[in-house]
Amino acid sequence: MNGDTFHNRNSSSSTLSKRNSTERKGDVTEMKKKSASATATEVGGYGRWLGNAYFMKWRMEDVFGVVKYHPIPCIFAASLLFFMGVEYTLRMIPASAPPFDLGFIVTVPLNRLLAAKPALNTLFAGLNTVFVAMQTAYILGTFLIEGRPRATISALFMFTFRGILGYATQLPLPEDFLGSGVDFPVGNVSFFLFYSGHVAASVIASLDMKRMQRWEMARVFDALNVLQVVRLLSTRGHYTIDLAVGIGAGILFDSMAGNYVETRTKLSAANGIGVEYSPKHENGVKYQSVSSD
Repeated sequence: MNGDTFHNRNSSSSTLSKRNSTERKGDVTEMKKKSASATATEVGGYGRWLGNAYFMKWRMEDVFGVVKYHPIPCIFAASLLFFMGVEYTLRMIPASAPPFDLGFIVTVPLNRLLAAKPALNTLFAGLNTVFVAMQTAYILGTFLIEGRPRATISALFMFTFRGILGYATQLPLPEDFLGSGVDFPVGNVSFFLFYSGHVAASVIASLDMKRMQRWEMARVFDALNVLQVVRLLSTRGHYTIDLAVGIGAGILFDSMAGNYVETRTKLSAANGIGVEYSPKHENGVKYQSVSSD
């Protein structure tokens, strides 16, 4: 009887072992099926995503249409490839050599002329200082007289960031620099090279004139700004990059100031703050005056 019992136990154990083995095989098979199914789903999902991609719907006439109707971005795309080739094959300027500046090369004759005639250099410096005074008077006048703060706030933004960047990276004074005691800042004091506040402030004033449809004044300021750029390059008062970034800074901070003033005006109106408004508008937005109820 004990033998029969032992035999039955062995038989039951063997059967249980077979069942467990079969179940494990089934689990492995099921996992493989799930894995294969998941992989197929991922591939199919990627295919569906790629099939819905915008460029997959392009036709040949669409490609030619981009060139026809959007030539400027196409030119920029070509210039990107061109300057990538220039950048990656350019010989770097050694640390012991002066910076390469294309604006300085173009204005070599003017630099030599002004160096040979200090009185002429002083005259041009004085005229440039008068132009800076004109910029300052106009920008302050838009706020103090007309009650429109955008240009003034823009100039404050611009000069603040110019001070930060100018101090953070202090560029060496260019060779053949021609200073003058009447040039702004007056008195042959030190100044930041990056970026040009002369150019940026002129751009800010010109943009305000165009917003107010003072077209003749804007054209005069733009022309004087071009002459200012030529003079600053000729006297080595700024590198070319200082002047180019100055133009961009004027546009950028004018836009930032516009967003700031518009946001503050809408916030004041939403809070029910009683304010007096200037009768003049900029881009359809009334601006808060200094006084309020």
